[in-house]
Amino acid sequence: MSNSSDQLEEIKALISSGSKCLAYSTLLHFQEQSSGDPTSIQALAGMSQTLLSLIVVDISDDDEEIAALALKCLGFMIYHPSLVAVIAVDDANLIIESLVRLIMTTKMKSVCNLGVWCTSIQQFNAPFLDSHYNSLLQAVVHALDNPIGSLSTTFEAIQALIKLASNLSERMRDSSHLWAPPIYRRLLSFDKKERDMSERCLLKIKPIILPPPLVLSKVLVKDMKQILLTKMKELLNQGMKVQAIHAWGWFIRLLGSYAMKNRQLTNEMLKIPENTFSDLNPQVQIASQFAWEGLIDALIHPPILACETNASKEEKGVQHLQKSRETSDRIQANGFLKSIRLVMTPLTGIISSKCDISVHSSCLNTWCYLLHKLDTSVNDPSVLKLVLEPFCEAIFRLGPHSKSVSSWNLCLDLLDDFILAKCKDVEYVTSNSASHHLSATKFLWKQYSVKWLPWDISQLDFHLNIIFILISQASIATVNHEYKSFACDAALRLFLSVLKGVRLELEKPSTNYNDIMLCLGIVLRFIKKICEDVSSEGSDGSDGSDLHHTCLQFIDAVTKELQPATLESPLYKVSLDLKYIDKLQSVNNIRHAKFMEICSIIHMNMVSPVVYLLVAYLCVVFQSTMKTSKTELILQGIHKYFKFLFSSYDPLETLLAMISLLYNYVSPHCLNIWVAIAKGLTDCIDDVKELSLLRMESNSTGFLAICSLLSYPFSVCSCPQKNSASLVSGFSQQPHVSPQRKLDFEHVFEVWKTLYSSLKTSQNVYCSATNSFLEDLYSMLNGCLDEHARMLDGANDLDLSYKDLDLDLLSLYGNVVICFLEENNTSEVGSDKSRHKHIGDCKISSNLNVSLRFASRFLKVLCTKLATEPPTGLLVTSRLFSALACVISCLHMKQDIVLFIEVVHQPDNILSTAPMGVTYRDMG
Repeated sequence: MSNSSDQLEEIKALISSGSKCLAYSTLLHFQEQSSGDPTSIQALAGMSQTLLSLIVVDISDDDEEIAALALKCLGFMIYHPSLVAVIAVDDANLIIESLVRLIMTTKMKSVCNLGVWCTSIQQFNAPFLDSHYNSLLQAVVHALDNPIGSLSTTFEAIQALIKLASNLSERMRDSSHLWAPPIYRRLLSFDKKERDMSERCLLKIKPIILPPPLVLSKVLVKDMKQILLTKMKELLNQGMKVQAIHAWGWFIRLLGSYAMKNRQLTNEMLKIPENTFSDLNPQVQIASQFAWEGLIDALIHPPILACETNASKEEKGVQHLQKSRETSDRIQANGFLKSIRLVMTPLTGIISSKCDISVHSSCLNTWCYLLHKLDTSVNDPSVLKLVLEPFCEAIFRLGPHSKSVSSWNLCLDLLDDFILAKCKDVEYVTSNSASHHLSATKFLWKQYSVKWLPWDISQLDFHLNIIFILISQASIATVNHEYKSFACDAALRLFLSVLKGVRLELEKPSTNYNDIMLCLGIVLRFIKKICEDVSSEGSDGSDGSDLHHTCLQFIDAVTKELQPATLESPLYKVSLDLKYIDKLQSVNNIRHAKFMEICSIIHMNMVSPVVYLLVAYLCVVFQSTMKTSKTELILQGIHKYFKFLFSSYDPLETLLAMISLLYNYVSPHCLNIWVAIAKGLTDCIDDVKELSLLRMESNSTGFLAICSLLSYPFSVCSCPQKNSASLVSGFSQQPHVSPQRKLDFEHVFEVWKTLYSSLKTSQNVYCSATNSFLEDLYSMLNGCLDEHARMLDGANDLDLSYKDLDLDLLSLYGNVVICFLEENNTSEVGSDKSRHKHIGDCKISSNLNVSLRFASRFLKVLCTKLATEPPTGLLVTSRLFSALACVISCLHMKQDIVLFIEVVHQPDNILSTAPMGVTYRDMG
């Protein structure tokens, strides 16, 4: 301590003796050494008042070296916190006054630089600086445009400005018209160092000057008219487009909303980016994007949407959002939409063009900045129409190629977050959901928060329109398969998010009948639109399978996401307005439908939403399995879809609607569909062990529906194919069935038998209703045999491609007859106890009666076939006679024997007209 004090005393003596250069050099060295030495700092603090009084005088010395050394020593004294703390107010006042006077009067460059440097590093508190604000600002502004023309002095002045801005932000903002012009004018300098220096300053003080105070904007307008606009054009003409557009971005920011009051000047300024946006140089285009954010800052000052929380409407943590009509009116009245349209025009053009990926990325960043600046007004429907829809459409048109996948994923993530905002609390923060794709996409977007608010029913159409754009892109014939699949998956992802919001709306107690019908109507219209679109010519070919499959997934999603309480409610009937059904009626096989006692689906009938969806689903299925190669995947979907329908909704309503459509398109091709549906019903029955429609009385609609379902494969084989019209004339071509997918009637029978067994197991097998069920089934199958007999009579008129169905039908019927007979062997005839069992008024032999009558009827048809064209290789006949022989061997009761004799001795019965040996031999 004493050593330090002694050194300082020696320095003081040197100053007093006139050896100032040596003294200040020694003092400066001492200060540098004392930075990490508390003892030396303490010694300096003790002598600070004496030293400062000497230093303040010498900073104005005519000797440049002395003045410079004194300023360096002064800088240390007013920078170090321990030393600043002990400086008296009077001494501080003297220091500031001396520095200001020095900066304003000195003609020595180095001295001026050091004086401004002292101002920039001083650590006096804000209240003290405020008391000297005007003089300090005057000195700094003088240094900015110093008479010496020193760039280094300007640099130090900029640092001093930044220091003042950090301490006195409000006062600096109020006086920005005094100090900002010397900064922004240098943006147009031909000297790169000067431009960079000015821009770094503006970036650091940006929060203070933006949005700009009116007084600053007015000064800038004068500057623009007088010199700046001309200088920008000069830069453009000299090929310095990046520099010109960079400066333009700052100028338009500093004009702010005042730009709209100077339209002529603004229009002149807009010619600058008009020139640079069209430049082929990616660097110029990127610079233009960045500068365009300046226009966003200037023009986008949105009125905030009113967010009204109503406690009575709050449900499941989601607050009811009501948009203020007054806010929308203000948006329209103040030209806000015109400003947005101006901002969006070049962005949409750039993102639609085939430019460099870096330009696209920059454009996306600018667009995200716009979304951020729009604040909650981004949720206004009129704003969304201008900002979100055209931009997303442009990106989706490009497709998810390697260069545009980040753009694609960004839009998907933004849209998904917007849609899912419906299911979250009203919070003005960006969703934190993770990006499903590229982390770079997430980073680009997360620079700016987007204030999505929960949307209401009025915006449902908007979301579905965006999704439809995706689907439309996937339907373009020139788009490759990978893109089609990607687009379909993206559309489904967004649609599932939309359905969550719709479900939330439908489940609200506050949602009235009209709003529910509105929601359902919008969703069903969308389903109708995509269903009808996939049937267009543009979706032909193998790639169309993606669209058909996606369409089915959309219908499946609605059926599963929205609750049965809504979709099957009799309160919410909708018109069955599908064009497919309208065309279907013109080719309806009325005679066949009447025979099957099924009421056809009628165009424009009022049906429940779930029936509407089911009909739409089957309409797409009929087309997809005819026209695409993705049959297996679609058939698996049918299986799962109908299992869900039978399990979750009214099975009778589902069954009737499904059968009505099936019987309007009786074709071998549809057996695949029937198999998938039958499996779904079988799984449902096996899971729940009962089905409500099976507990109905005999001759009920439920029993007729079940019988009709079981009869469908026989109807397919027995119906004259030349009259079995397609659903619509446009689909009369041969079905698209691969060789591996040829109809396997053995498989059809196995599915039939499994369904039949499940149906019998799920009810009381020996009840009267069951016997009636078998009678009804026999009646329908007998009718199919009659139909087949008529088909044989007109055999010459049949298309040769369907000849094989004759054998298939015989095999199918034979297997069913065997099934019935074997069932009697095991459950009725083969058991002594069973032979004497009665349930109600129903004797045990009644089922045997039905089985034998059906066997007899089948053998009669077989006899007719033998007389015309004996079939070869029909192995089912030997199994049939074995089953009959087994039945005969089990007959013990008189009434059973009499019944068998009565049945088999019908006229033209093969069993009564030919020896058994002949029968076996002739039938192979």
